[in-house]
Amino acid sequence: MDSSVEKIKEKLSIVDVVGGYIQLQRAGGNFRARCPFHKEKTPSFMVSPERGTYMCFGCGERGDIFSFVQKMDGIDFPTALRQLAERAGVTLERAPNPAYTAEHKEKEERLREACEEATLFFAEELQKRKDVLEYLHTRGVLDETITSWRLGYAPASWQSLCEHMLAKGFSKADIIDSGLAARSEKKDEKGEERIYDRFRGRIMFPLFDLQGRVIAFSGRFYEKVEGSREEGEPAKYVNSPETDLFKKSKVLYGLDRAKGFIRKADCILLVEGQFDLILSHQSGLPFAVAVSGTALTSEHLSLLGRFSKRLVLALDSDSAGLRAGLKSTAMAYASGFDVKIPTMSHGKDPADMAKENPELLKAAVRTSQTAVEFFLSALRPQARDERAYKQLVETQVLPLVAALGSKIDQEHFIVIVANKLGVSTDAVRAEAAKKPQLQSVEESGAGAPIVLPPVLDNLERAGALLIFYFEQDVELQKKLEELLGNERYAAIRTKHSPEAERFKFDFESLGEDPAVVRDALMTTLSRQLIGEQMNTLHRELRAASGEDAGELLKKLSVLKRQEQELRK
Repeated sequence: MDSSVEKIKEKLSIVDVVGGYIQLQRAGGNFRARCPFHKEKTPSFMVSPERGTYMCFGCGERGDIFSFVQKMDGIDFPTALRQLAERAGVTLERAPNPAYTAEHKEKEERLREACEEATLFFAEELQKRKDVLEYLHTRGVLDETITSWRLGYAPASWQSLCEHMLAKGFSKADIIDSGLAARSEKKDEKGEERIYDRFRGRIMFPLFDLQGRVIAFSGRFYEKVEGSREEGEPAKYVNSPETDLFKKSKVLYGLDRAKGFIRKADCILLVEGQFDLILSHQSGLPFAVAVSGTALTSEHLSLLGRFSKRLVLALDSDSAGLRAGLKSTAMAYASGFDVKIPTMSHGKDPADMAKENPELLKAAVRTSQTAVEFFLSALRPQARDERAYKQLVETQVLPLVAALGSKIDQEHFIVIVANKLGVSTDAVRAEAAKKPQLQSVEESGAGAPIVLPPVLDNLERAGALLIFYFEQDVELQKKLEELLGNERYAAIRTKHSPEAERFKFDFESLGEDPAVVRDALMTTLSRQLIGEQMNTLHRELRAASGEDAGELLKKLSVLKRQEQELRK
């Protein structure tokens, strides 16, 4: 056994470590508690201070202080080793991770100190702004919630935080590396680098790691900097960039507080926004977590899966929310989660319901439907007629059924879908069997290329997917109009406009990264257009002779090379 491990065990009692998470009661020479890893009424979780081990006689979980911290905090062994070593005051004889050097550790600590100082600064600034506090109150946030979640305010100026941090002894590099500031293109009067606050005129939500330490921020827009030249309304939320501490695809807002409650309830409530999260906790739903500045990722699911496999997905009620929900559900099913979705009254989000009446939010969560049943109902208004609805269910809901790991579950939902559509279970079963098997991240790996279904691998549908999904992207629309030609572009828009929402759903089902799907469709579009041009040249070549034929062959050769390049 590693001598560092032995030293840590000598200095830390398992009773103290376990007792920091759950309440222990003495039972002779041992200690007893209700197991934190499964639900039980009669305590069967035993801790032996003499052997430094624990065991649950109900679910069979057993181990030492390291395995206990790993399971409770959802971390790996090297991280648990570092944490317990710091608590015990033991210097690790060898780094558990060669890449985790003393220099790296020192930098991380400096960044944590910077984030903590910024949190204190923002909290003090909030108390100076009665109007911002009043706004929070109108959103339903109580003073104790403001304090508990350490909410703050970033002044609407360019360098308030930077000046404060520099006065506290932090370097410009510290402030930039912690994601709190950005570099200016201009130099100061001494010709030195200038930096400016990343967060300006925003309500600040600190983001925490699993140990409850501040590692990043999310800022909700409140007011512009006076004299600002920014046109239009700024982004509603601005989040810290990725740093050595903060990886947005691996961080869930509120998980540090929710993890114990998630285990106790064996349920995760996943919400989308910061207000949704803090008001869910305020309303008595402490097993809620939220994504931070990104869509739900496979890394998020892997982390959540350590605590529970039952997921309640609280969605925005608009079309974008439905598309995001379909994608999240597919990923969760592929990772072995049971997914339910609450119906929010009158299109409200969790924060709205919590403000109106916390009991309404709790009731909605308690009566959540299975994801398949929810989407069968939610997609109905998106279709213009019965046939379009059946097609939408076929393309969006059946892949969810196919992703279920249990054949019994699949059969259960095949019957539900068949009854909803008024078709035979054999028809639904046959179509579900055609859907590609969704894979978990561990099975599929990263960076897999997008393969378009044959029905989408044609010019008109590829064009429609891009036109309607990116309808707000002016530059891309111009590019599509140039590529397709004015007449064809207009014809596709006119013909498929009634199905615009369906094309958006179809686009979302093609992959997790919109940019990757966009590029794949653009390649499809370009190849089809080149194919059309080559067919035209072949027809002209049959009627040509002499120099005309030679010119046509040259053009064909160029197009052929372009087509081959697109295949690479």
